[in-house]
Amino acid sequence: MKKEEIENSKQFVECKKAAISKIRKCFHPNCSGNSINSHILQKNGILSTIAKDNHLWEIRVNPFKSPSFHPKRTGINEVFSFNCFCNEHDTNLFSKIEKEEINFEDYQSCLLFTVRTFYNELFRKMVGIDQFTCLIDKSDDEFAKSQFRKTIDSTKLAVQDLDFIKNLIWSDIDKGSESFVFKYRILEKVELILSSFYDFETSNEIKKYQMENGGRDLDRLSSIFITLFPYKGKSVLLMGYTKEDESKVKGYFNSFFKETEKRVQRKITNLMLFQCENWVCSENFYKKKIKGKENLFANTAYFSSRNYNERRVFDLNIFNEGFDKKLETWNSEHGRK
Repeated sequence: MKKEEIENSKQFVECKKAAISKIRKCFHPNCSGNSINSHILQKNGILSTIAKDNHLWEIRVNPFKSPSFHPKRTGINEVFSFNCFCNEHDTNLFSKIEKEEINFEDYQSCLLFTVRTFYNELFRKMVGIDQFTCLIDKSDDEFAKSQFRKTIDSTKLAVQDLDFIKNLIWSDIDKGSESFVFKYRILEKVELILSSFYDFETSNEIKKYQMENGGRDLDRLSSIFITLFPYKGKSVLLMGYTKEDESKVKGYFNSFFKETEKRVQRKITNLMLFQCENWVCSENFYKKKIKGKENLFANTAYFSSRNYNERRVFDLNIFNEGFDKKLETWNSEHGRK
């Protein structure tokens, strides 16, 4: 790496650390206490089931580092965690899914899986805004500054969309309403844990709407919640969306529960590679599927930033033995030249 690239990468990491350190308040709407380090999914019973020597591999992306995709072996106390709720709310709010056998037919249980995933998404966006503001202050490159400002503006719009979901979540928790649709499916066990939100609308659809409406943005994007995790010798796929978006997303959403397992695995793989960075895996999974292929994975991250049809599903299945060759073929056709 050149000296300038090393410095940019260092600033990227330093600004991110500084941004994370500023978020300390409990996210519960009626609390002003200090947040503690919370796991998105419980450490004991989920993360621990695929950990080796109390460590997992997490995915990190740094656009100023080469390769930009760089997995890191991380201790189980730190991995998949962030400053979320205070100790009281973190303990009491999630007792139904952390201290009892999980009932995936129970609406409130499914909702609770959404809560930390939602707040992790909000947390990451809050960090991103502060991080790129910090990078603007440190940079002398006017083009880079303009790109950072665009990132900040788009992230702020995304935060506004999350406010809509946040209000629905707390209405459901406090009043017992049911504002979401949840479904789950049992799959063959994979030593992988994914938890994320992503937008249903593609970039092409957003651009088309803007062109047809004088440059006006959509009032709100339709978010889909997805979690995949090992449980009782299998893997559970749990997904959800808001009832207000049903007419838009129902057909696409239901395909995850009607299609064959291999087709669903391909969809999950595409989400991991092109839309959802927030996943961790076991040592064994890392060695078999990722180690030595960091540059190939980095190209998928590069492609995703330029992909305008995000619902397109490529013939890539990270759960299959032939994934290596498929990924190499994909790179030869779509990767960075």
